[in-house]
Amino acid sequence: MFTQVNGVNHHYRSLGEGPPIVLIHGLGGALDVWHGVAELLALHHHVVTLDLRGHGRTPAGRAQLSIKSWAQDVAGLMGALELPAATVVGHSMGSLIAQHMALTTPDLVDQLVLVGGISYFEPPDRQAYEQRAKAVDDNGLDDIVDDWLEGALSPRTHARLPQISGLLRHLFLSNDPKSYAKACRALAKMPSIGREQIGQPTLLLVGDHDRSTPLRMTEQLHRDIPVSRVQVIPSAAHWMTLEHPDVIAAAILQFLT
Repeated sequence: MFTQVNGVNHHYRSLGEGPPIVLIHGLGGALDVWHGVAELLALHHHVVTLDLRGHGRTPAGRAQLSIKSWAQDVAGLMGALELPAATVVGHSMGSLIAQHMALTTPDLVDQLVLVGGISYFEPPDRQAYEQRAKAVDDNGLDDIVDDWLEGALSPRTHARLPQISGLLRHLFLSNDPKSYAKACRALAKMPSIGREQIGQPTLLLVGDHDRSTPLRMTEQLHRDIPVSRVQVIPSAAHWMTLEHPDVIAAAILQFLT
């Protein structure tokens, strides 16, 4: 399905009935990374997923890509669909969007779930995203896909479920290189978020093999967000929504009951 939000035709999916849950993907992702999680959550909830601006089937448009503009798009979609306050779930870059929404539009966010959540970047991390953007601008996505994919999934997944590795590789290469590079720069320039002011109950999920957003980031989020708890997902790396959708869905449902 498609709907106009803030001047861009946004691709989204809506399924199930019940209390609403909004799922926000991360850098280089698309709504389909939530497919398994969404199908399970939709047994008890109204689940909405979307392709963020510049990702999947949603064009980048003319506006500058940023955590703020993506958060405004998610809020705009919720308004267009007339959703009440929802559980907002964000993966990786999507976790920053979710945190931003929790602070700037608290009336839209009942609970918060951060999957592979980002707390802060040290200067070397920010520089790494700038360098990645330049590499993509200069040589395209093929130049970085193999190094990126190696750390995206756990060793167990690479060995036992090579089809997931192949599909994730395809998803990554399906990105528009220019939009991906812009998104990298938006992530490098992520705003400071006053997490101490987040009042929503928050679940923090992290994979035990996550190199992109390791446990130390989740521990920092736990220290900063007043009402939060941590759950470590075994045999999972950064793209745990593809590796263990049943475990992620079960953790969210337990959190909401």
